[in-house]
Amino acid sequence: MLKFAEKYDDTVFPQLAVVTNTLAMKEIFQRELPGFGDGRLELHHVLLNQMRYEPGKKCHLNYQLVVKDLAKGKMQRPLCFAMVEPHLPQNEAAANYAKALRHALFQPKVLPALHFLPQLNMILWGYPNDPKLRHLHRLTNRENFKEVVQSLWPYLHLPPEARLRRIFTKRIKYVPRDRCTLRHRLLFEGAAPQVIFSKMLNPKTNGELIFKTMQALWQAPVCQAGGLLIPEPLFFAAEMNTTFVRGLQGKNADDHLSALDLERVAAQIGAGLAGIHQCQIAGLPARGDEHVIAEAAEAVEILGNFNPAYRPRVEALARTLQEKYDGLPSLPPALIHSAFRLSQFLVVDGKLALIDFDDFVLGNPIADVASFVAHLLYLPLKGESVKDGLSPARSRAAIRQFCRAYAAAAPWGLPNDVLVWQTAAHLLGKQAKKCIRLAKENHAEKVDQLLNWAAAILAGSEGLF
Repeated sequence: MLKFAEKYDDTVFPQLAVVTNTLAMKEIFQRELPGFGDGRLELHHVLLNQMRYEPGKKCHLNYQLVVKDLAKGKMQRPLCFAMVEPHLPQNEAAANYAKALRHALFQPKVLPALHFLPQLNMILWGYPNDPKLRHLHRLTNRENFKEVVQSLWPYLHLPPEARLRRIFTKRIKYVPRDRCTLRHRLLFEGAAPQVIFSKMLNPKTNGELIFKTMQALWQAPVCQAGGLLIPEPLFFAAEMNTTFVRGLQGKNADDHLSALDLERVAAQIGAGLAGIHQCQIAGLPARGDEHVIAEAAEAVEILGNFNPAYRPRVEALARTLQEKYDGLPSLPPALIHSAFRLSQFLVVDGKLALIDFDDFVLGNPIADVASFVAHLLYLPLKGESVKDGLSPARSRAAIRQFCRAYAAAAPWGLPNDVLVWQTAAHLLGKQAKKCIRLAKENHAEKVDQLLNWAAAILAGSEGLF
């Protein structure tokens, strides 16, 4: 992963090759971090779990460490989030570190809560400390979470004699500065165990509106009839900007592709999506197609800045998208998911459950259809997906069933010219762009294929359904 970083010359981030080299970071952390340099802790491995990178603008990294406490002989796997500052005067980076120190911090077991590595212009947060999710320790620490459970208690429908006995918390997904999803297994005396999921959101995200959207979907005909499941919304904690839902026992759909009847699943999702698009939810912001055009323009800059060889192709794609846009029929705005893809689903006892609700807006419903199609096109490019049984032919068959089911269930059908335009825009503005921003392995091959598909779909030489 991230092999491109060693070769890419980013004058704003000259430290890029070092911070993405896990062997180099192992030496630096062992030498510089408190407890490691004095011999109390031994660093065995450094893993780079996640990188969010924008050439010339930002570099955020999520490291997993494997550490041995030499006194106790115990292995631990602490997580830390690193913000690499641009190539600024060192005193400016130090000032940002001093500003971060002014906030209340929670002391993790192994890593420092906050640390500054001046030679890399790197500010390091030891999980669960996060510069935007400042209440995260209230959900991750067992004693702190007991207080949170008191607010949840009325929604758990427990018998009067029930008493909380133990809590087991597992991190499901953590995107630093943005969101963190946790699974909490609650054990009681006098009652059956319960599983609750919490999702903390950064302060700029309207968590209350997300929770109200979930409540409305929970009552919607498509969910009440069982065509599509969602987790039961329980409680919204405004002071933490955190939603709580009842857990569903299932498997991630895109992690078990070989076991799925993907054509049947895709058809079920297509019909379910049409049902979601017909729901009415008040208070949601509107997002028009100009947002899709803006994302394509952003992709032109990111891809062109990363590798100038991409620029002529992506600029030509963006021009064609702009030229074709004016001739498209308009559709009435509908409730749309905005990031609709197979990875947002669990398979629960043979049924499908949608599990992400962060970006619902009013917009063009075909944008959701195209998002799902573009993601299915991308999945065979992932090596593990091919191993797991998702060939390009199987992907295309699933796309056809998904589109046909949606077209049959949506009152407006599925206008082919709108689908073509939206899919090409998503391949450029989301999928190709993410290969760079999230530092995907074999990014060059993936980007090349995605751009080829976008051009072919726009030209009409690649049919979708």
